[in-house]
Amino acid sequence: MLRTLIGSMLALFAACALAQQMEPGEWEFTNTMSSPMLPQPQTMTMKKCVTKDDVSDPTRWQGKPETDCKMTPKGKTGDSFSWEMSCPKSGMRGAGMVRYGKGTVESETKMSSSGQGQSFDMTTRMKGRRLGPCKS
Repeated sequence: MLRTLIGSMLALFAACALAQQMEPGEWEFTNTMSSPMLPQPQTMTMKKCVTKDDVSDPTRWQGKPETDCKMTPKGKTGDSFSWEMSCPKSGMRGAGMVRYGKGTVESETKMSSSGQGQSFDMTTRMKGRRLGPCKS
């Protein structure tokens, strides 16, 4: 289930990256997941060289959502994009919003599930920033 959530959020970010034509280069992404089921928020930071080809097809480096997940755009302004997501097979649903610029990106996604005898709520916040040209 967590794999579904992460893959789906990465695919959403990929769509947003295309929408804003993020600037290629070395990027740092920090994801913080919080849930009443976790003893404390879980944070993960990664660096990634985002190439010109990656910007035009971010699924090359960000993964794809599970096949049963449906993303529905809910709104777009000059620097933000919002959506809803539904994954019937896993019983997950949620909504999120991302704000972006050529050198920064911030998002928040709230997901919930009530399938398989368990229920959970999770909020994921992501911040990304361009560090400069790729190092390699």
